[in-house]
Amino acid sequence: MPTIGPKAPEATGDQSQGRQNLDGTGTEGSNHPKLEGFFPCLPLNPLHPRADGEAVAAGSRKGIPFSSVDFRRDEKGTHMKIMRLITLFLAIGSPLFAQTVDTLSGNKVVFLGDSITQKGTYISFLEYYLDKLYPRKNFDFYAIGLASETVSGLSEEGHARGEFPRPCLFERLGRALERIKPEVVFACYGINDGIYKPFDDERFAAFTNGVFMMVEQCKAAGVQQIFLLTPPIYDYDKPRRENDFNYDEVMIRYAAWETSLKIPGVFIVDLHTAMRKARSGRNECFSKDRVHPNDDGHLVMAKTILKAFGVNVPDESAEIIRTDPLFIQIDERRIHRGTAWRHGIGFIREKQVEPQPVEDKEVEAVKMQGKIDAMRRGEQ
Repeated sequence: MPTIGPKAPEATGDQSQGRQNLDGTGTEGSNHPKLEGFFPCLPLNPLHPRADGEAVAAGSRKGIPFSSVDFRRDEKGTHMKIMRLITLFLAIGSPLFAQTVDTLSGNKVVFLGDSITQKGTYISFLEYYLDKLYPRKNFDFYAIGLASETVSGLSEEGHARGEFPRPCLFERLGRALERIKPEVVFACYGINDGIYKPFDDERFAAFTNGVFMMVEQCKAAGVQQIFLLTPPIYDYDKPRRENDFNYDEVMIRYAAWETSLKIPGVFIVDLHTAMRKARSGRNECFSKDRVHPNDDGHLVMAKTILKAFGVNVPDESAEIIRTDPLFIQIDERRIHRGTAWRHGIGFIREKQVEPQPVEDKEVEAVKMQGKIDAMRRGEQ
């Protein structure tokens, strides 16, 4: 698969343990490792999700200890299918062709991710430049990131002060794909998937399996192109407490794995390496809490994505962009529409939000887009 952006460092360490072995063999001694902090919401088989996987997710939300759940699947059936799928993904490369804005124009484009994508400023910057530079093209973005979300199904003890485990994408992905029916999907995961602990083979396997499952479900739903965004940096500067460590070392390995993938129709935009390079050239951090980038960090993310599509933008600050009335309108609409569709699809986080109607919200979004079009096309 073409890797778009700077090349990530080569992954190191033994990556042969956990729920998937990339050589097509099973994990010695067990086919269902007991993962610390595992929130069992994702079925282990990306080809044939099972009803009991859904029951497990519901059970865990009701407070049933995950240690009481049996995650086993038929070793000769399900696991061999997973191995064949993974082998196929790794063996076949995507057709090598240049990405252009026409990939995004005229298509429904969904952005999946965690709190960084729910914040979504990088998506507003992205749409701002596309709208400004290509005023006659139409871009249809659905920014539906969900704070705390993972693709791994993992959640550390005491997450959110122990009030709820991390949500898992697969609880809502099917509904999102069914309701929106996107042609293009961007997905930015990883920062939460290592649950802020040192590298561990089983946690890494949960992440890689989650990525494969996400790709498979998107493809099955008719998504034509998938762009995996490597995780943004963990902005570690110096130890702040006892036993503090540089979690970005874990993210480097997760990003390196993503850039090594070869899956037809899937492309990598390497945000991590681009952000690390940008961070090394400045004294101020992108993130005071090390996880959530400020506007400068979101702008680096947006410019990296734009560069992947052959779009070069002026060297201007996020502060200046935020004063542009066009950006203000785009950001307002992105927040409005993203909130509407996040609730329209439904999710489970601190509480369960049932899917809600979006028609009235979409009518308002169309009106907002009309104002944006008039501004960018000089029709005011």
